[in-house]
Amino acid sequence: SMIRSLLRGVGNHLWILWVALLIAFAFLLRGPLRLTEPFEHVGTFLSNLTPKFYVALTGTSSFISGIILVFEWWYFKNGDEELNSEGEITDEEEEILPPPRPIKEVKECKVWRNAYALIRGPEYFRYKKARNQDPLTFYDMNLTSQDHQAFFIIDDDTDKEDLKIMNAAWRERETDIRIQYATEALEKNENCAMAMVLLAEEQSETIIDCENMLRKALRSAEIQYKKPASSNHHDGSAEFYRQGANVMSYIRRRLAMCARKQGRLREAIKIFKECHKELAMQSVYAVQENLIECYLELCSYADVQSLLVRYDGYDLREPRSAVLIYTSALLKARAVADKFAMEYSARRGLSIAESNAVEAIMRAFEYNPHVPYYLLEMKAMILPPEHYLRRGDSEALCYVFNHLQHWKRIDGALHLLQCTWKGAFPTVARSINMNQYTQYSNAIEQADRELLPTWHVVSVFPKKESAFLNILMCFFCLIICVTSIIICHYPATFHEFTQATGTYCSAAWISFCNGLSAWIPENVVELLASKSRTDSATVENF
Repeated sequence: SMIRSLLRGVGNHLWILWVALLIAFAFLLRGPLRLTEPFEHVGTFLSNLTPKFYVALTGTSSFISGIILVFEWWYFKNGDEELNSEGEITDEEEEILPPPRPIKEVKECKVWRNAYALIRGPEYFRYKKARNQDPLTFYDMNLTSQDHQAFFIIDDDTDKEDLKIMNAAWRERETDIRIQYATEALEKNENCAMAMVLLAEEQSETIIDCENMLRKALRSAEIQYKKPASSNHHDGSAEFYRQGANVMSYIRRRLAMCARKQGRLREAIKIFKECHKELAMQSVYAVQENLIECYLELCSYADVQSLLVRYDGYDLREPRSAVLIYTSALLKARAVADKFAMEYSARRGLSIAESNAVEAIMRAFEYNPHVPYYLLEMKAMILPPEHYLRRGDSEALCYVFNHLQHWKRIDGALHLLQCTWKGAFPTVARSINMNQYTQYSNAIEQADRELLPTWHVVSVFPKKESAFLNILMCFFCLIICVTSIIICHYPATFHEFTQATGTYCSAAWISFCNGLSAWIPENVVELLASKSRTDSATVENF
């Protein structure tokens, strides 16, 4: 690692050597090239200039400055209009959107909620009991706690005993104490939907138990937060009904996930579509990713394509998630994967459909190169975290954990992915406009280490290192240039130095050969021949 860091440092500062070499060449060849003559005639040139030249120069600079000023005004005018259009919020959105919460960031890395987050009791805690390894980190669980506080808590909760207890439960770190708080809240109010949600998430041992508790919580929430028709959104109870809408939206989404885990895909899709219409769910969870996964499980690729066209348009600067870009690559690979043969394609060249599939896969690699390690099963999988960072190892885990089966279902998709991953199509790689996405932040690796458990080896974003041969060639070029300068200025001295160096090297070679021959016996050939005859006789006697 020290040698690599040294070579990387030398490669990064190699331009200093070239600048120094250029200055040295200019100084040594200042006489033959007559580099000082233009500077001697500068005074004469400036004295011969007429006033017309200065007038023309001033007019040209003023004209260029005016053009730049017009373009800057046009650019900032359009930018202000875009910002104003993005900042406008309708009354309906303002009514349903949850209260803003401080998003946890680690060195300007935004943390996103996992749309496929598992249920803690039947999945995360069950894994912890079986393997004695905690799949969730404190940082990840703390982010979830902040999500619950922002989504469920309002300022008026202090007036009710059960909601006051639940406020303390969401802030608690230990699971047993959280469950104890939820039980106390149910004793205070048997229809406390938030307490039922917490117990369903963390106390239930199976998906069926979790689903039953969530259905009970949904019925309680519908009764508790039922909004009268004559209520006004601008009165003091608006926050209370917004809280109820958030609770019911969250419960319905978790019920859809329970239905998906039990194979009831039609029911899950129906509930996800209902959640997708609610702006609160759109702003908190990417429900379209859940819909994409359900449609892939049903092999309804037309519905998947319609969602991709809507949420992964070409006008976006970069994809919104790995789910969208890798699913787009999967659909393009599906059209050619079953008939794809590497040997045949290498001879005749790639067709248009195959080129489009390979380009889509390579763009997906550039966006998140950690995903192929898990899709090709080159690295062990773990349970996905509850939050992830885009383009990070955590996002790759969240995607592959739910989509690996869809890649395996399509014949030849993983084979095409593997061929592209190995760089089997260099001509296509050169035709793609690489580095089209925003620059990868080095802080993503650090944030991934906080999101993922310590026993997991975090995948590092591939870094382009300076090649050793390139540095060696640069040094050879530098040595040749310096040697040429010395030969030009000191030919006689260099000739004497060359003769002395040749004589010294030949003498060293002769002494090395003499020393080596002194250690080797003169009859070495006869000894080897006699040894081979003895071995053959031993084999015959045996």
